[in-house]
Amino acid sequence: MAIAAAISFLSVTDLPIIGVGDAVAQTLELDALGEIPALITADQLTYDENNGLVIASGSVEISQEDRVLLADKVTYDLNADVVTAEGNVTLIEATGDTVFADFVELTGDLKEGFVRDIRVLMADDSRIAAASGTRSGGNRTQFRRGVFSPCELCREDPSRAPLWQIKAAEVTHDQESQDIIYRDAWLEFFGIPVIYTPYFSHPDPTVDRRSGFLAPTVGSSDFLGFSTTIPYYWVIDDTKDLTIAPILSTEQGINLTGEYRQLFENGEIEIAGSATIADRDENDGNVEDDRFRGHIDAEGKFDIDSTWRWGFDVNRTTDDTYLRAFDFNTERTLESTAYLEGLKGRNHAAVRGFAYQGLRSTDVDGEIPIVVPLADYNFVSEPGVGLPGARYTADANLQVLTREEGRDSRRLSLITGYHVPYTSPLGDLYELTAQLQTDGYWVNGVDRNSNDVNPANAPGSDTTGRVFPQLAVKWRYPWARQDGSFRQVIEPIVQGVLAPNGSNPGTIPNEDSQDFEFDDTNLFNLNRFAGNDRVDSGSRIDYGLKWTATFGDEGSAGALIGQSYRFSENRDAFAEGSGLEDQESDIVGRVQLTPIKYVDLLYRFRLDKDDYNADRNEFDLNIGPPALNLDLSYFFISQTQDPETDEFGDREELRFGINSRLSEYWSVGFSHRRDLIEDSSLETAISLAYQDDCFLIEGIAERTSFSDRDIEPEDSVFVRVVFKHLGSVSGG
Repeated sequence: MAIAAAISFLSVTDLPIIGVGDAVAQTLELDALGEIPALITADQLTYDENNGLVIASGSVEISQEDRVLLADKVTYDLNADVVTAEGNVTLIEATGDTVFADFVELTGDLKEGFVRDIRVLMADDSRIAAASGTRSGGNRTQFRRGVFSPCELCREDPSRAPLWQIKAAEVTHDQESQDIIYRDAWLEFFGIPVIYTPYFSHPDPTVDRRSGFLAPTVGSSDFLGFSTTIPYYWVIDDTKDLTIAPILSTEQGINLTGEYRQLFENGEIEIAGSATIADRDENDGNVEDDRFRGHIDAEGKFDIDSTWRWGFDVNRTTDDTYLRAFDFNTERTLESTAYLEGLKGRNHAAVRGFAYQGLRSTDVDGEIPIVVPLADYNFVSEPGVGLPGARYTADANLQVLTREEGRDSRRLSLITGYHVPYTSPLGDLYELTAQLQTDGYWVNGVDRNSNDVNPANAPGSDTTGRVFPQLAVKWRYPWARQDGSFRQVIEPIVQGVLAPNGSNPGTIPNEDSQDFEFDDTNLFNLNRFAGNDRVDSGSRIDYGLKWTATFGDEGSAGALIGQSYRFSENRDAFAEGSGLEDQESDIVGRVQLTPIKYVDLLYRFRLDKDDYNADRNEFDLNIGPPALNLDLSYFFISQTQDPETDEFGDREELRFGINSRLSEYWSVGFSHRRDLIEDSSLETAISLAYQDDCFLIEGIAERTSFSDRDIEPEDSVFVRVVFKHLGSVSGG
């Protein structure tokens, strides 16, 4: 504790002779122990030369550096070398701790002392109170009949017991080891003893990191049975720590999980993983007994200099269902990467490598690609190249993709562009873009009539490529109007694009552009594919209308609707159901509305051009403050491909959640996810939590309906309890 330090500046080595002062307030500057000057202010300062006493009385305030002592009376006995402070003693320490007492007596060297009726308010608002305390060794304080609690006292009745406290016959604060130690102690809730221990200790509030047990989690589920997780946190040194968290379950035995973290001068690494011996369902329906199962998730990032950095992110697991079964991860594909990248000004360069692990039952390991290297360089010139505001861009790409089974490809790509903005005297905006994409490929095992990654009777290696120019002009004309606090902008947008047809030959494999979605976000993109293997060929015109508005103090709204018309069909690039397979595209758009605070609505859609039926609907609504918040989301996606090959078919799903902050400390939540096509529940969860400044208890009950080999629909309940400062506990 701060008791000795609190009084330390009162120790005097050479005290000058002081005359008796009767003024209302007097000050005295003197040299204290260690020759640090101290300033004493009091209503009266006296020096009794016969008895060797220095006495400060009446509103005494003693300051030394960042410490302040307040008392009714302070006496220093030069002969006995004893300092006493009495009457409303208050000490404000440099650390933020505040000590209150009725009487304090310390020896001159401040290593031994006694305090009566002591109360300590620590910097983090934790409290210790005791009938008396003794100081020994200069760094150890013992409290008799002491009480510790980090909980705030009741504002209406501070005499009431806090939510929880530890009451002990003896409480010891060891400042050197930064421990608070209890003997013959009870843990009390609302003043009622619930747990007794003859010995107990935890770190004091000054400790940021300390080895010890963390708060456990207990629960039950159909897969694990009854389970508990008991984490142990090990501080290896100032830059390294390790958390070991075994999951003990009645159905699956022991699963050992852990996380290692380390800081370096130029970066950091985090390595998490798990391991267990358990049964595993194979794809053929057989069950293998006592198989090793586990995973690793390792990430690191390091700065080389102000421009360059490198890093890695490794994610692997022993089998397809392990991560979902033990609730570590719900991803269906794991990605591992290593990279080197640099960013300077407007320019960016990166070299990456990718490896994937598929976790679906239909995934074939040998057909999953390895991409090493994937190199990109992106250049943007300063504005004003040739014409005012004009800029030049260049994007270079090298990709090497290899499979154990199936097609391989090597790609070298360069996209150069020249962009010229112009604002007319009427206020309408133009942007002229001239772009040229040049791709060269070396491929092996590519069937030009199929996108199968491992086609039967595939041909050998070959070289191919393309040169794809585009010329685009975009026109926008924003019209603004303000009526009081209501301000709106209406903006028609038209873009014309000239480009050749048939620029996606079957000899070029589609590796990075399969995940295609036509929506409001890419309506005016020159290339609406995500990668370089496919280009948005053919001449077209894109058109839309954008509206935005602001009103009131926080209200806003916005909408966009648009369409694209192609002068010839482009079925070599866009699949049936994509919305772009015909000359006239589907209609895409969005509506956003925030009429008042705590109300947010977003609706995104894609309507069939012929009958205006929705091929895609997304709806998100969030209403209410933390006291009562509703989150509702709905999406519908129509079949995007031929019914015989489409993996998913139509999908329609609804999710809603209600979260309520019932009071300052209590909160409850409920969420439900439902498949509307199958009319079945996918996931339902309810949570209840209490959290204040010193205590947390939360419980989650969940029911899932997913099935995949050894993953079955299940019910689970988990509870976690956290005591402030007791996350690291040692017992004896």
